[in-house]
Amino acid sequence: MKSSAISQPVRIGMLSLGCPKTLVDSEIILGKLDPSRHVITASVADCDIALLNTCAFIQDAQQESVNRILELVELKKEKRIKAVIVMGCLVQRFPGDLKKQLREVDAFIGSGEYAKIPEIVERVTHGKKVFSVGRPGYLTTSGEGRVALTPSHYRYLKISEGCDHVCTFCTIPSFRGKHRSRTIEDIVREAENLVSQGAKEIILTGQDTTYFGKDQTDEYLLPKLLQELDQVSGIHWIRLLYAYPSCIPKELMQVMRDSKHICRYLDMPLQHASDPMLLAMRRGITKRRTRDLIHEFRQTVPDLAIRTTFIVGFPGETEQDFSELLDFMNEMRFERLGIFKYSREEGTPAAGMSHQVPEKIKQERFARAMTLQQKISEENNRRMMGKTIDVLVEGRDEQNEKLWIGRSWMDAPEVDGNVLIHSEKALQPGRFYSVPITSVAEYDLVGRI
Repeated sequence: MKSSAISQPVRIGMLSLGCPKTLVDSEIILGKLDPSRHVITASVADCDIALLNTCAFIQDAQQESVNRILELVELKKEKRIKAVIVMGCLVQRFPGDLKKQLREVDAFIGSGEYAKIPEIVERVTHGKKVFSVGRPGYLTTSGEGRVALTPSHYRYLKISEGCDHVCTFCTIPSFRGKHRSRTIEDIVREAENLVSQGAKEIILTGQDTTYFGKDQTDEYLLPKLLQELDQVSGIHWIRLLYAYPSCIPKELMQVMRDSKHICRYLDMPLQHASDPMLLAMRRGITKRRTRDLIHEFRQTVPDLAIRTTFIVGFPGETEQDFSELLDFMNEMRFERLGIFKYSREEGTPAAGMSHQVPEKIKQERFARAMTLQQKISEENNRRMMGKTIDVLVEGRDEQNEKLWIGRSWMDAPEVDGNVLIHSEKALQPGRFYSVPITSVAEYDLVGRI
C-alpha cells in the first residue's frame, strides 16, 4: 500500500458472523482501534480494510464464513477494498488450511489474539501479511471499549469464555478453550457502562452461562451475579442465554421469580429427550431429570417462557428416539424452540460413531419437528389474546409505515418471534409500550395501540 494512501484515516469495515458471543468479540475488536487513525464504515464493501469475524460451529456456518471470505477477496481483486483480515473461530479451528488455501487474505487472527488488533491492522495497512493464532478464546474486561453493532437499547454482555463440557457433537472447546469466568464486580461495571450508553436490555451470554463462577470458586455463581445486576439502576430487562440444563442451581429459579428486572425467559438447549441419545451426546442429564427441572421451573417462575434447541439425526437416532422427542415437545409445549439437523463435525467423537443417519431422514425429521412446533407455538400464542403486555419497540416495518416491530419478554433478538404493533402514531425505537394483543400468528403476536 503506498504511503500516500495512508495519510488519511484508514476506513475499517466489520462483518460479524455467528452467535452473540462472536458479536461481542467484534465490538471489542472495533473498540481497540484508534479513532484518530481509523474510521469505521457501515459496510465491508466500502472500506480500506475489511474485517471478517467468522463462525465454525457447524458445517453450514463454516461454509458461510468461507463464502464471505471469497466475496471479500473478490472485492480486493476488483480494488474496491485494499486488504482483508479474517479472524475468530474458523481461523482458530482450521488455521493451516485457511492460510494455505486463501493466500489473498492479508491477515489471519485466532480467537484469542484480539489484544493484538491495533498492531496487526497497522502492519496490514503497510502491506504486511500477518498470521497470529495462539491460545483460543479472548476474555474481555469492563475496561475495554466496545463499538455497538446492535441498536443501543439492547446490548450483549459476555460473562465467560470457553466450555468444559464434553458433548460428543460439539467442537466449541477446541476453538474457544476451557471455561473461564469473569468476576461479578467486573461484569456489573460493564453493565453500568452499557446502561450509561442507552441500554435498556442486557442480554447475558457465554458458552454455558450456568457454569459461571465454577472455575473460580467451585460454586455456581450465576444466581448471585443476577442478584447484583438486578440492582443496577436503569436496566429494564436482563435476559439469560445458553443455560446448560445439568448445571442449573435451584437458586436460579428463586432469583428469577423474585427479581425486578430479570426476564422470565430461559434459554436452555436440551438437544434431545431420548435417554439413549442424551447418553450418546454426553449431556449429563436424563429425560426424567429434564422433565422434573422444567416442571419445577414452571411452578416456581410464573409466565416463564422457555426457549430450547433439539438436534435431529444424531448418529444412531431411531424412529423410536425421534418419536420420544416429538412426544416430549407435545408434553412440554415450549414457548420457543429451534431444530438443528445433526452436523458431522471433524474431530468430534460423534463423527466416528456408527449408524450415521442419512441426510434424507434428517431432513424428514427436521420437517416433522418444525411442523409440530409451529402448531404448538400458535396454540401458545392464542393464550395471549386479550392480554396487555410490555413491548420493547425495535423500529418501523419497512413496507408499512403504520406497523411497528417489537419484542416481548418472551423474545430474544434475531432468534425468536416479534410483536407486530399497529399504530397511527409514530412510536419510538428503544422505548417500552403497553400493547393489547388483538391477534396471533404461528410465531408472532399482533397488537394495536
